[in-house]
Amino acid sequence: MLKQTLVLAALVTTIAALPATAAPADFIGTWGNTDSATRGITKVVITSAGGNKLNIESYGKCHPTDCAWGKVVLPTYGSNVSDTNHRAATANYDAGFSKTLLTLHLNRPKTLSLNSYTLFTDNSNRQPYYSMNNFKKL
Repeated sequence: MLKQTLVLAALVTTIAALPATAAPADFIGTWGNTDSATRGITKVVITSAGGNKLNIESYGKCHPTDCAWGKVVLPTYGSNVSDTNHRAATANYDAGFSKTLLTLHLNRPKTLSLNSYTLFTDNSNRQPYYSMNNFKKL
């Protein structure tokens, strides 16, 4: 009985340790920032562009309603050239006065880490900045 229990415990531990697989389609949906007081990106909407291609539309904190940044391509990435387990993605926005790179990482089916890196291109002497945020699928 002890031997069966140990084998079962080892099997459960092994299965729990296996990484979850993700396809580009797992990114699709509306994602909300878990920080309701954010002054940055409040929501992203990821849609299919056909096949395994995706688009992203990001929304930033504005008043009285959030500002749409527009829709851009969202390439996804595996850990090597034959990996179809895509858990990472990037997007580039050009606002004219600044450029923002978004990096996304699918942690679990309904949790997304999103980092943004903004560089000002308008000679305003504003410092480049980054932010790290967590999003949940709505």
